Amino acid sequence: MLNRFYFRCLSTAAKSAEEKATKVSLIKRLNYENKALYGAVIRTRKKKVVAAPQTPRNETEFSSEIYWQSRNVSRIIETQLPPATATPVIAQTEPQLAGLPTPFTRLELNSMNRFPLVPSSSGILEARWPLHEQHESVEYKAPSVNRVLTATMPEASRQALLRWKASKIAELGEEGFQQMQKEIFERGTNLHSVLELWLAGEDPPSAMIERSSSLWKSVESALAKVERPAQIIEKRLYHPYLHYSGVVDCMTSIEGKYHVIEWKTSDNPKKTVAATYDAPIQLCAYLGALQASNELRETKVENGAIFVAYTSGKPANVHLLNSTNMRRYWNLWLLRLQEYWIRYRDGTLPEPI
Repeated sequence: MLNRFYFRCLSTAAKSAEEKATKVSLIKRLNYENKALYGAVIRTRKKKVVAAPQTPRNETEFSSEIYWQSRNVSRIIETQLPPATATPVIAQTEPQLAGLPTPFTRLELNSMNRFPLVPSSSGILEARWPLHEQHESVEYKAPSVNRVLTATMPEASRQALLRWKASKIAELGEEGFQQMQKEIFERGTNLHSVLELWLAGEDPPSAMIERSSSLWKSVESALAKVERPAQIIEKRLYHPYLHYSGVVDCMTSIEGKYHVIEWKTSDNPKKTVAATYDAPIQLCAYLGALQASNELRETKVENGAIFVAYTSGKPANVHLLNSTNMRRYWNLWLLRLQEYWIRYRDGTLPEPI
Protein backbone atom coordinates (compact mmCIF):
# COMPACT_ATOMS: atom_id res chain seq x y z
CA MET A 1 0.00 0.00 0.00
CA LEU A 2 2.77 2.41 0.95
CA ASN A 3 4.63 1.81 -2.31
CA ARG A 4 1.45 2.41 -4.29
CA PHE A 5 0.92 5.73 -2.44
CA TYR A 6 4.44 6.94 -3.23
CA PHE A 7 3.98 6.00 -6.85
CA ARG A 8 0.78 8.08 -7.13
CA CYS A 9 2.49 11.12 -5.61
CA LEU A 10 5.40 10.84 -8.00
CA SER A 11 3.05 10.42 -10.95
CA THR A 12 1.03 13.51 -9.96
CA ALA A 13 4.18 15.62 -9.56
CA ALA A 14 5.54 14.48 -12.90
CA LYS A 15 2.20 15.22 -14.57
CA SER A 16 2.09 18.75 -13.09
CA ALA A 17 5.66 19.46 -14.21
CA GLU A 18 4.81 18.20 -17.66
CA GLU A 19 1.71 20.45 -17.86
CA LYS A 20 3.76 23.51 -16.76
CA ALA A 21 6.42 22.72 -19.33
CA THR A 22 3.71 22.42 -21.99
CA LYS A 23 2.22 25.84 -21.02
CA VAL A 24 5.66 27.49 -21.08
CA SER A 25 6.38 26.01 -24.48
CA LEU A 26 3.00 27.20 -25.75
CA ILE A 27 3.60 30.77 -24.56
CA LYS A 28 7.08 30.81 -26.07
CA ARG A 29 5.73 29.54 -29.36
CA LEU A 30 2.97 32.22 -29.40
CA ASN A 31 5.49 34.95 -28.61
CA TYR A 32 7.73 33.67 -31.38
CA GLU A 33 4.85 33.77 -33.86
CA ASN A 34 3.81 37.30 -32.80
CA LYS A 35 7.39 38.51 -33.12
CA ALA A 36 7.66 36.96 -36.55
CA LEU A 37 4.41 38.62 -37.67
CA TYR A 38 4.64 42.06 -36.02
CA GLY A 39 8.26 42.50 -34.96
CA ALA A 40 9.79 42.98 -31.52
CA VAL A 41 8.16 45.18 -28.90
CA ILE A 42 9.63 48.71 -28.93
CA ARG A 43 10.12 50.14 -25.46
CA THR A 44 10.01 53.95 -25.32
CA ARG A 45 11.99 55.95 -22.83
CA LYS A 46 10.14 58.14 -20.38
CA LYS A 47 10.38 61.81 -21.28
CA LYS A 48 11.78 64.14 -18.67
CA VAL A 49 9.37 66.89 -17.69
CA VAL A 50 11.17 70.23 -17.66
CA ALA A 51 9.69 72.59 -15.12
CA ALA A 52 8.66 75.99 -16.45
CA PRO A 53 10.38 79.05 -14.98
CA GLN A 54 8.68 80.04 -11.76
CA THR A 55 7.60 83.57 -11.09
CA PRO A 56 8.25 85.02 -7.64
CA ARG A 57 5.64 84.07 -5.05
CA ASN A 58 3.57 86.64 -3.24
CA GLU A 59 4.87 87.50 0.20
CA THR A 60 1.51 87.16 1.89
CA GLU A 61 -2.05 86.93 0.72
CA PHE A 62 -3.12 89.55 3.26
CA SER A 63 -0.62 92.25 2.25
CA SER A 64 -2.43 95.43 1.18
CA GLU A 65 0.10 96.01 -1.59
CA ILE A 66 -0.72 92.77 -3.39
CA TYR A 67 -3.77 94.49 -4.86
CA TRP A 68 -1.70 97.50 -5.83
CA GLN A 69 0.83 95.24 -7.54
CA SER A 70 -1.89 93.50 -9.51
CA ARG A 71 -3.22 96.84 -10.73
CA ASN A 72 0.00 98.88 -10.87
CA VAL A 73 -2.03 101.92 -11.86
CA SER A 74 -0.16 104.60 -13.77
CA ARG A 75 -0.94 108.32 -13.68
CA ILE A 76 -1.59 108.14 -17.40
CA ILE A 77 -4.99 106.67 -18.21
CA GLU A 78 -4.46 104.30 -21.11
CA THR A 79 -6.96 105.41 -23.71
CA GLN A 80 -7.14 104.49 -27.36
CA LEU A 81 -3.74 104.39 -28.99
CA PRO A 82 -3.06 106.77 -31.91
CA PRO A 83 -3.59 105.54 -35.46
CA ALA A 84 -0.80 103.72 -37.21
CA THR A 85 1.89 105.65 -38.99
CA ALA A 86 2.68 105.27 -42.65
CA THR A 87 4.77 102.17 -41.93
CA PRO A 88 3.50 99.45 -44.32
CA VAL A 89 1.97 96.36 -42.80
CA ILE A 90 3.27 93.09 -44.19
CA ALA A 91 0.33 90.90 -45.21
CA GLN A 92 -0.17 87.66 -43.35
CA THR A 93 -0.35 84.82 -45.83
CA GLU A 94 -1.07 82.10 -43.30
CA PRO A 95 -4.74 81.53 -42.33
CA GLN A 96 -5.86 82.38 -38.81
CA LEU A 97 -6.11 79.72 -36.14
CA ALA A 98 -9.46 78.31 -35.10
CA GLY A 99 -11.24 80.22 -32.32
CA LEU A 100 -11.15 83.95 -31.59
CA PRO A 101 -9.14 86.00 -34.09
CA THR A 102 -5.65 87.10 -33.05
CA PRO A 103 -3.10 89.34 -34.76
CA PHE A 104 -0.69 86.42 -35.10
CA THR A 105 -0.32 83.50 -37.45
CA ARG A 106 0.38 80.02 -36.15
CA LEU A 107 4.08 80.39 -36.90
CA GLU A 108 4.30 83.76 -35.11
CA LEU A 109 2.47 82.48 -32.05
CA ASN A 110 4.70 79.41 -31.81
CA SER A 111 7.92 81.41 -32.19
CA MET A 112 6.90 84.37 -30.00
CA ASN A 113 9.17 83.25 -27.15
CA ARG A 114 12.23 83.76 -29.38
CA PHE A 115 11.70 87.41 -30.21
CA PRO A 116 14.83 89.42 -29.24
CA LEU A 117 14.83 92.06 -26.50
CA VAL A 118 17.44 94.15 -28.29
CA PRO A 119 17.33 94.28 -32.11
CA SER A 120 19.89 91.90 -33.58
CA SER A 121 22.69 93.20 -35.79
CA SER A 122 21.35 91.30 -38.80
CA GLY A 123 17.69 91.92 -38.09
CA ILE A 124 16.78 88.59 -39.74
CA LEU A 125 14.46 87.39 -36.96
CA GLU A 126 12.56 90.67 -36.71
CA ALA A 127 12.19 90.83 -40.49
CA ARG A 128 10.06 87.68 -40.42
CA TRP A 129 7.40 89.45 -38.35
CA PRO A 130 4.77 91.71 -39.89
CA LEU A 131 4.12 95.13 -38.36
CA HIS A 132 0.69 95.29 -36.74
CA GLU A 133 -1.59 98.27 -36.79
CA GLN A 134 -1.28 100.56 -33.79
CA HIS A 135 -4.97 101.27 -33.30
CA GLU A 136 -7.41 99.29 -31.16
CA SER A 137 -9.41 96.83 -33.23
CA VAL A 138 -12.87 95.43 -32.65
CA GLU A 139 -11.45 91.99 -33.38
CA TYR A 140 -8.47 92.15 -31.06
CA LYS A 141 -7.16 94.82 -28.73
CA ALA A 142 -3.53 95.42 -27.89
CA PRO A 143 -3.50 94.38 -24.22
CA SER A 144 -1.57 96.44 -21.69
CA VAL A 145 1.41 94.90 -19.94
CA ASN A 146 -0.56 94.99 -16.68
CA ARG A 147 -3.47 93.15 -18.31
CA VAL A 148 -1.21 90.37 -19.60
CA LEU A 149 0.54 89.89 -16.26
CA THR A 150 -2.74 89.89 -14.31
CA ALA A 151 -4.42 87.44 -16.70
CA THR A 152 -1.48 85.01 -16.61
CA MET A 153 -0.57 85.16 -12.92
CA PRO A 154 -0.17 81.72 -11.30
CA GLU A 155 -3.44 80.24 -10.08
CA ALA A 156 -2.15 80.12 -6.49
CA SER A 157 -1.47 83.87 -6.62
CA ARG A 158 -4.89 84.53 -8.14
CA GLN A 159 -6.66 82.58 -5.41
CA ALA A 160 -4.59 84.35 -2.74
CA LEU A 161 -5.59 87.72 -4.21
CA LEU A 162 -9.26 86.74 -4.28
CA ARG A 163 -9.09 85.61 -0.64
CA TRP A 164 -7.38 88.85 0.35
CA LYS A 165 -10.01 90.91 -1.48
CA ALA A 166 -12.86 88.97 0.16
CA SER A 167 -11.30 89.37 3.61
CA LYS A 168 -10.83 93.12 3.12
CA ILE A 169 -14.43 93.57 1.97
CA ALA A 170 -15.61 91.58 4.99
CA GLU A 171 -13.46 93.77 7.25
CA LEU A 172 -14.08 97.20 5.69
CA GLY A 173 -17.32 96.74 3.80
CA GLU A 174 -17.76 97.49 0.10
CA GLU A 175 -17.51 101.26 0.54
CA GLY A 176 -14.51 100.97 2.84
CA PHE A 177 -12.76 98.74 0.33
CA GLN A 178 -13.40 101.24 -2.47
CA GLN A 179 -12.03 104.01 -0.25
CA MET A 180 -8.89 101.99 0.44
CA GLN A 181 -8.38 101.53 -3.32
CA LYS A 182 -8.80 105.27 -3.83
CA GLU A 183 -6.19 106.04 -1.18
CA ILE A 184 -3.71 103.58 -2.71
CA PHE A 185 -4.22 105.14 -6.13
CA GLU A 186 -3.77 108.69 -4.78
CA ARG A 187 -0.64 107.63 -2.92
CA GLY A 188 1.02 106.40 -6.10
CA THR A 189 -0.27 109.35 -8.13
CA ASN A 190 1.19 111.91 -5.71
CA LEU A 191 4.62 110.26 -5.77
CA HIS A 192 4.63 110.10 -9.58
CA SER A 193 3.70 113.78 -9.77
CA VAL A 194 6.66 114.80 -7.63
CA LEU A 195 9.02 112.50 -9.53
CA GLU A 196 7.88 113.86 -12.89
CA LEU A 197 8.78 117.41 -11.92
CA TRP A 198 12.08 116.36 -10.36
CA LEU A 199 13.07 114.27 -13.40
CA ALA A 200 12.22 117.19 -15.69
CA GLY A 201 14.87 119.21 -13.85
CA GLU A 202 12.54 121.24 -11.62
CA ASP A 203 12.35 121.37 -7.84
CA PRO A 204 8.91 120.18 -6.68
CA PRO A 205 6.97 122.72 -4.56
CA SER A 206 6.61 122.03 -0.86
CA ALA A 207 2.85 121.47 -1.21
CA MET A 208 3.41 118.53 -3.61
CA ILE A 209 6.13 117.08 -1.40
CA GLU A 210 3.81 117.30 1.58
CA ARG A 211 1.07 115.39 -0.27
CA SER A 212 3.51 112.59 -1.09
CA SER A 213 4.47 112.59 2.60
CA SER A 214 6.84 109.80 3.62
CA LEU A 215 7.15 108.28 0.11
CA TRP A 216 9.21 111.22 -1.17
CA LYS A 217 11.29 111.15 2.00
CA SER A 218 11.94 107.45 1.32
CA VAL A 219 13.05 107.82 -2.31
CA GLU A 220 14.77 111.22 -2.22
CA SER A 221 18.15 109.99 -1.03
CA ALA A 222 18.14 107.19 -3.66
CA LEU A 223 17.88 109.76 -6.46
CA ALA A 224 21.39 111.12 -5.89
CA LYS A 225 22.85 108.94 -8.68
CA VAL A 226 19.94 109.51 -11.10
CA GLU A 227 20.64 111.97 -13.92
CA ARG A 228 18.14 114.67 -14.79
CA PRO A 229 16.50 115.85 -16.94
CA ALA A 230 15.46 112.35 -17.95
CA GLN A 231 15.13 111.38 -21.62
CA ILE A 232 11.74 109.70 -21.15
CA ILE A 233 9.09 110.41 -18.49
CA GLU A 234 5.71 108.64 -18.35
CA LYS A 235 5.61 107.66 -22.02
CA ARG A 236 2.94 105.59 -23.70
CA LEU A 237 4.39 102.59 -25.59
CA TYR A 238 3.28 100.11 -28.24
CA HIS A 239 5.19 97.06 -29.49
CA PRO A 240 4.62 97.04 -33.26
CA TYR A 241 5.51 93.34 -33.66
CA LEU A 242 4.16 91.70 -30.49
CA HIS A 243 1.05 93.93 -30.26
CA TYR A 244 0.97 95.06 -26.63
CA SER A 245 0.92 98.48 -24.99
CA GLY A 246 1.91 100.15 -21.74
CA VAL A 247 3.29 103.25 -20.02
CA VAL A 248 6.94 103.36 -18.98
CA ASP A 249 7.78 105.44 -15.91
CA CYS A 250 11.20 106.74 -16.86
CA MET A 251 14.40 106.29 -18.84
CA THR A 252 17.55 108.09 -17.76
CA SER A 253 21.17 107.54 -16.76
CA ILE A 254 22.25 105.99 -13.45
CA GLU A 255 25.97 106.24 -12.75
CA GLY A 256 26.70 106.87 -16.41
CA LYS A 257 24.58 104.03 -17.86
CA TYR A 258 21.09 104.35 -19.28
CA HIS A 259 18.37 102.47 -17.39
CA VAL A 260 14.65 101.94 -17.82
CA ILE A 261 13.16 102.69 -14.38
CA GLU A 262 10.05 101.56 -12.52
CA TRP A 263 8.83 103.35 -9.37
CA LYS A 264 7.09 101.14 -6.80
CA THR A 265 5.56 101.80 -3.39
CA SER A 266 5.37 99.33 -0.53
CA ASP A 267 4.41 98.92 3.11
CA ASN A 268 6.81 96.01 3.59
CA PRO A 269 10.56 95.64 2.90
CA LYS A 270 11.51 94.57 -0.64
CA LYS A 271 15.18 93.75 -0.21
CA THR A 272 15.39 91.39 -3.20
CA VAL A 273 14.22 91.55 -6.80
CA ALA A 274 12.09 88.43 -6.24
CA ALA A 275 10.14 90.30 -3.55
CA THR A 276 8.96 92.84 -6.13
CA TYR A 277 6.66 90.26 -7.77
CA ASP A 278 6.36 90.86 -11.54
CA ALA A 279 8.07 94.28 -11.55
CA PRO A 280 11.20 93.08 -13.42
CA ILE A 281 9.08 91.31 -16.04
CA GLN A 282 7.05 94.48 -16.48
CA LEU A 283 10.24 96.50 -16.80
CA CYS A 284 11.55 94.25 -19.59
CA ALA A 285 8.24 94.45 -21.44
CA TYR A 286 8.60 98.23 -21.57
CA LEU A 287 12.24 98.06 -22.68
CA GLY A 288 11.29 95.60 -25.43
CA ALA A 289 8.59 97.98 -26.70
CA LEU A 290 11.03 100.90 -26.64
CA GLN A 291 13.60 98.91 -28.61
CA ALA A 292 11.14 97.59 -31.20
CA SER A 293 9.59 101.00 -31.87
CA ASN A 294 12.99 102.58 -32.63
CA GLU A 295 12.66 104.91 -29.64
CA LEU A 296 16.24 104.02 -28.66
CA ARG A 297 17.82 104.10 -32.10
CA GLU A 298 20.60 106.45 -30.98
CA THR A 299 20.78 105.30 -27.36
CA LYS A 300 22.02 101.95 -26.09
CA VAL A 301 19.80 100.79 -23.23
CA GLU A 302 20.11 97.26 -21.84
CA ASN A 303 19.76 97.84 -18.07
CA GLY A 304 16.85 98.36 -15.73
CA ALA A 305 16.19 99.65 -12.22
CA ILE A 306 13.35 99.19 -9.72
CA PHE A 307 13.00 101.86 -7.02
CA VAL A 308 10.86 100.78 -4.05
CA ALA A 309 9.68 103.69 -1.89
CA TYR A 310 8.27 102.87 1.55
CA THR A 311 5.23 104.38 3.24
CA SER A 312 7.15 104.34 6.51
CA GLY A 313 9.66 106.82 5.09
CA LYS A 314 12.68 104.56 5.52
CA PRO A 315 15.29 104.65 2.72
CA ALA A 316 14.11 103.13 -0.54
CA ASN A 317 15.57 99.95 -1.98
CA VAL A 318 17.04 100.18 -5.47
CA HIS A 319 17.37 96.98 -7.52
CA LEU A 320 19.64 97.28 -10.56
CA LEU A 321 19.31 94.74 -13.37
CA ASN A 322 22.14 94.23 -15.85
CA SER A 323 21.71 93.09 -19.45
CA THR A 324 21.93 89.39 -18.51
CA ASN A 325 19.15 89.67 -15.93
CA MET A 326 17.04 91.78 -18.27
CA ARG A 327 17.21 89.12 -20.98
CA ARG A 328 16.22 86.45 -18.47
CA TYR A 329 13.13 88.39 -17.39
CA TRP A 330 12.37 89.23 -21.02
CA ASN A 331 12.14 85.50 -21.74
CA LEU A 332 9.67 85.16 -18.86
CA TRP A 333 7.64 88.04 -20.32
CA LEU A 334 7.50 86.36 -23.74
CA LEU A 335 6.18 83.15 -22.15
CA ARG A 336 3.47 85.11 -20.33
CA LEU A 337 2.56 87.02 -23.50
CA GLN A 338 2.42 83.80 -25.51
CA GLU A 339 0.18 82.23 -22.88
CA TYR A 340 -2.10 85.28 -22.97
CA TRP A 341 -2.68 85.13 -26.73
CA ILE A 342 -3.16 81.35 -26.74
CA ARG A 343 -5.76 81.63 -23.99
CA TYR A 344 -7.33 84.62 -25.75
CA ARG A 345 -7.62 82.57 -28.94
CA ASP A 346 -9.11 79.62 -27.05
CA GLY A 347 -11.47 81.79 -24.99
CA THR A 348 -10.00 80.65 -21.65
CA LEU A 349 -8.75 83.95 -20.21
CA PRO A 350 -9.82 84.41 -16.56
CA GLU A 351 -12.24 87.09 -15.48
CA PRO A 352 -10.58 90.33 -14.29
CA ILE A 353 -10.13 90.53 -10.51
